Amino acid sequence: MTVARRQALGSVAAGALLSACAATVPAPAAGARRHYVLVHGAWHGAWAWQRLAPRLRSAGHTVSTPTLSGLGERSHHAPGRAGLDVHVQDIVGHLQMEDLGQVVLVGHSYAGCVVSGVLAARTGRVAHAIYLDAFVPVEGQGLATFVPPAVRADYERLAAADGLVPSPPPDSWGERWGMTDPEMRAWAQARITPQAALSFTQQVRGNPFADPSVRLSYLKCAQNPNPVFRAVAAGVQRDPRFRYAEVDGHHNVMLINPEQATSALIALG
Repeated sequence: MTVARRQALGSVAAGALLSACAATVPAPAAGARRHYVLVHGAWHGAWAWQRLAPRLRSAGHTVSTPTLSGLGERSHHAPGRAGLDVHVQDIVGHLQMEDLGQVVLVGHSYAGCVVSGVLAARTGRVAHAIYLDAFVPVEGQGLATFVPPAVRADYERLAAADGLVPSPPPDSWGERWGMTDPEMRAWAQARITPQAALSFTQQVRGNPFADPSVRLSYLKCAQNPNPVFRAVAAGVQRDPRFRYAEVDGHHNVMLINPEQATSALIALG
């Protein structure tokens, strides 16, 4: 059975969204069309959105999926020095060079750090920021803020030498990301790349939530048991600035349940 066939069957069997997300996605009115900028998580690349982006476009929206420096097809670009500051500039530059405005900026997992950094840059180009099962750092925080001290020390040691953090081994991807299909894992394994430790240790510069005109949402993957992300989600639920919703999927929901993830993003938007 092909990956596409398995994913189609999985989407049917997965059930309704846990949040108030539509089961079907009607075409938006002209004024409701949005441009989505989708930012991938650690070790991934733009390829992580291959199953979700076409569905957003079919629903009448426009989409861009920039790959962060040092990852994916850009893995040759300053791989050990492409830290969070560079990744924030990747997206700020993308918004500026493509002349994008009023965008829905979506950050998955690690890219929550990138989204916070972009919001802190106050470009005036983001209308709505959606953290998709992501870290939500504030000023002076980064990914390393959320991990145990021993792991943080390893990241700092690697970052000092412009080192790379290897991706978790494929046999852990089912538990970590929900990727259990052998074909999908083989497909992803050919695309996963190490990531600069500097991207995990650098911190957000400035207050990401200083502009009250930017809408803030958090979309939690309900099947992700990772206690770190559960703690982040619990904190967001107590923050009145955020709208909170859940989607019935594991951490890499955009690959595993792209139809449900698309409906959830549009419902928030």
